[in-house]
Amino acid sequence: MASTEQIRATIEAHLAAVGAADATALADLYAPDARLHDPAGGSPVTGRTAIEQHFAGVLTEQRTMELVMVAIADHHAAFHFRATPADGPTREVIDTMTFDDEAMITSMQAYAS
Repeated sequence: MASTEQIRATIEAHLAAVGAADATALADLYAPDARLHDPAGGSPVTGRTAIEQHFAGVLTEQRTMELVMVAIADHHAAFHFRATPADGPTREVIDTMTFDDEAMITSMQAYAS
């Protein structure tokens, strides 16, 4: 089972990759058969290739990321973060994720304001 520290490290890497608008680095954090549902991109997608394509389509600029709160229990995590692009409003986002034994993301659901 992945440790709390490993899961937190994956979450922090996820936020860093979102901030850098690096779709490849993001996809590398997901298990091969992971499922992602991000309302910003429409319908849920499954598989690392589809996840990379999703992020490449929605992450068009770098942004400053701030992790506000994270809760980790077993293979599950929920976290609140702020994303602020260079010339746009700050977005408040909550993501929920599940992880495998290597702390790879197996599912992600985003909730954004």
